[in-house]
Amino acid sequence: MNCLSCSTDTFVSSSPGALGHIISLQEQRFWERMTFRQFAVFLIRLQALWLFFYAVVDATYLLEYLAPPYRFTRHAFFILLRVAMHLALGIICIRYADRTISRFVKDIMPNPPPDEPK
Repeated sequence: MNCLSCSTDTFVSSSPGALGHIISLQEQRFWERMTFRQFAVFLIRLQALWLFFYAVVDATYLLEYLAPPYRFTRHAFFILLRVAMHLALGIICIRYADRTISRFVKDIMPNPPPDEPK
């Protein structure tokens, strides 16, 4: 595509056809109904997957200490603690994502004056 005023070809189109793929009608309806809150909850739950990934990576280091000859040292204890913390935080992110978003919003929203009903 060329610009009509300066005749350069630096135009970029954002239509689905110009991007090389066409969005199905169901996908278009999904994105039209998606709210910011749902997207924020999705991002928090995506963070849980990242925490689970770290737990798996740390667990692979822990296997070195649990193989014969067993030498469960202080370092192995801290690795085990990190695995447990990553798993716990991942479960908390999945389970309490809605409440976390609500707490963030309540802190941002201004408080009404005392004479107005809430």
